[in-house]
Amino acid sequence: MLNLNLVPASSKLPDNAQWTNRFKIHSETSSNVYTVAQNKSGRWWGCSCKGWIFHKKCKHLNALGLPGNHIPMEVTGATAPSVSFANA
Repeated sequence: MLNLNLVPASSKLPDNAQWTNRFKIHSETSSNVYTVAQNKSGRWWGCSCKGWIFHKKCKHLNALGLPGNHIPMEVTGATAPSVSFANA
């Protein structure tokens, strides 16, 4: 399983017009930082990486147990994605 490392102290991002439940993650294979978020109207999850932008699926969503391809999914309590912290 891919380790996703939340950006320290700034991982939770404020909602914007289209997205809620926004947070940042570090790439495991580069110095890139991506944003994962839930679409407010469709309730599906997206990522700012090229995989999601071009194919609507990516390893970041997959590692979090979130579907790609605009499939709606609510995440609450016990079903919330688990994220490993690198230096915790």
